[in-house]
Amino acid sequence: MLYDLLKRCVSIFFNLLNLLLGGKLPPFASACVVVEENDQYLVVDLPGNRVVFPGGFLQHNETPQQGAEREGCEETGLHIEVDDVINYYALKNRSWYTMNNICFALHGKVVGGELRSSIEGRPYWLHETELYARLGDDSRMILADYQAYRTQKRNQEVHRPTLIA
Repeated sequence: MLYDLLKRCVSIFFNLLNLLLGGKLPPFASACVVVEENDQYLVVDLPGNRVVFPGGFLQHNETPQQGAEREGCEETGLHIEVDDVINYYALKNRSWYTMNNICFALHGKVVGGELRSSIEGRPYWLHETELYARLGDDSRMILADYQAYRTQKRNQEVHRPTLIA
């Protein structure tokens, strides 16, 4: 709860500064990671009954892949290996409590660690049938793009030529 309040205060400060500068501040960059295992997705339960994919803002000199792996581990305790970029999104702030950002959504898989809560929320696995109803609009876009990505990857595997010796 305290962490959520801090994030809101930072957003208000950034938006006020941006207003004073005539809207000239560039958006932040963030990354999230979509991890699916056995028709279940790794999500983080945030205050206000919000569910999101693990992720957050990139640090200085950090790639989206590095940021997604770091944030995934910080928020879940799991070591996540990121591979493909699913898509990227220009997310506009909808209130004084959020910030404009460019969000990179990446696919990843768990390679170690233990599931544990963090200051940001409680991570857990949520079945695909329940997931859509719990996500916000931005995360629903990410889920839809991930499902298209997953279908494309499966089709590529099916149509991969087999070598005959």
